[in-house]
Amino acid sequence: MAQSLASLIRRIFWILLALFLIYFSVNNRTPVDLRFAPFDVTFAVPAFLLVFVGIFIGLLLAAGVTGWLRLKGFARRRQAERRAAYLEDQVSALAEDAHEAKARRAHDAATLSDGNSEEP
Repeated sequence: MAQSLASLIRRIFWILLALFLIYFSVNNRTPVDLRFAPFDVTFAVPAFLLVFVGIFIGLLLAAGVTGWLRLKGFARRRQAERRAAYLEDQVSALAEDAHEAKARRAHDAATLSDGNSEEP
């Protein structure tokens, strides 16, 4: 029930947004001169088109920056995972070395105590 209500609200939002954009477009049909500074070219375009193109360009730039940052984050995560795996290998190697050293000391102690009991 909650999902269907959320879906209904989402659809109503998008329908209202579409109606607003249509209303905005119809009311801003007056031509606006678009001129590029270094060139002597002038275009007459509707005002709403300039607004929509500006929004679209902004969305593309935002998507590009977000995508770049996500890729950078993925690379950092991958590097951190490699580093963690390397460090885990180092820790396990050190633990094995410590275990072997402890076993060697215990063996040496046992050998010395056996040797001491046999002498007298």
